[in-house]
Amino acid sequence: GGVKDISFFKATNVDTDQWARTAKEAGMGYILFLTKHHDGFCLWDTQTTDRKVTNAPLGRDVLAELKKSCDKYGIKLALYFSEGDWTWPGAKDGQPGGSGKDAEKEKQQLTELLSNYGPIEYLWIDHAAGTGGLSHAEFIAHCKALQPGCFVGFNSGDQEGSDIRLGECGWPGPLSDQSAAGPHMKKASVSSYRLAEFTYPIQPRAKKGAMWFYSHPDNEGLCHSAKKLYRDVVGAVEYGNIFSIDIGPNYEGKLRDIDVKTLRAVGEMIRNKGAPSNQKPLMPIRQILASSVWGKGFEAAKAYDLDEETRWAAAPETRSGWLEIDLGKEVMIGGAGVVENGFPRTKSFILEYKCGDEWKELHRGTTIAGRRVYEFKPVRAQFFRLTILKAIEVPSFEEFMVYAPNAKLPEIFDN
Repeated sequence: GGVKDISFFKATNVDTDQWARTAKEAGMGYILFLTKHHDGFCLWDTQTTDRKVTNAPLGRDVLAELKKSCDKYGIKLALYFSEGDWTWPGAKDGQPGGSGKDAEKEKQQLTELLSNYGPIEYLWIDHAAGTGGLSHAEFIAHCKALQPGCFVGFNSGDQEGSDIRLGECGWPGPLSDQSAAGPHMKKASVSSYRLAEFTYPIQPRAKKGAMWFYSHPDNEGLCHSAKKLYRDVVGAVEYGNIFSIDIGPNYEGKLRDIDVKTLRAVGEMIRNKGAPSNQKPLMPIRQILASSVWGKGFEAAKAYDLDEETRWAAAPETRSGWLEIDLGKEVMIGGAGVVENGFPRTKSFILEYKCGDEWKELHRGTTIAGRRVYEFKPVRAQFFRLTILKAIEVPSFEEFMVYAPNAKLPEIFDN
């Protein structure tokens, strides 16, 4: 809210072909495109307002370009639309539920979207700012009159007549499991639901700004793993869900490199029914030890279980510690993958291997901040250690893996 000058839209070189090509490589069937958020800025060449992308420095109808790119790569199109608008009469700019009302303009915008950009698979409607003047029943009726086959869903508010149960920050699950819709869908299931959707941002957290869109370069390395996304793809298939992973283009108007790499890895997993064997860490290991443990459920073994939903955590109040891998015998090692839990905790660390009775340093660094891959000159060793010398919170890691030399290090750890 509070934005008056539309030059705030910073995308300088939007590349919708990159978006659609990446979606195809990832095995996606559709792109869900944000047409308008609560601030009223429209990413299509609307006739309803001057607050539109064709009047911004970019000067291009992004939705029209995306439609062409989707057709080129065989991708279907769905649209996000904020029914509330902070620029309409009576609005409380920037406030939740603070939408102004202009039912006719809302109808006109929907008419443009559903008439000028080809068939739309479904509409993901954001109710966070409130309605724009149309009740949900009126909204659905208007959309169905224009495109009877277009499904409509609202992320909160009145659900009667909705085709899709949206799941903002949700997870895979049957339509009968209302909890899978996440924390924002309060009302019990309605009879009109035909599908369940769930969505969350590809950024697991944000150092600065928000997670749902590209908000700051400091977030560049933050990305959910391909393994997690693939697991939710499998879950979506199992329950017949729609899985919408949120990805915000950067200021240039392109997907981040880490997003492209991760999505390509997901596509490879889909095609190969899981991760390729040459991307796996050295297995089996004899054991993994830790300097200390927070408690039951946070043991050292949780950091070498190929599951980022589990983690090792050191004892409460500690600000240093170590994880030590015993490979059972001497083998050649050449790299390590690390996923730190939560926010950036580490301020100083070293990677070491044991040579006789002596620990020798392979790599020294400062902030880990999310997922990292470290490659080093191959050495023969049985014992390998990550030592956290200094941290601002209790050391905690979701994964700490060791790899053979020249292994194709996994996309799930790529920076």
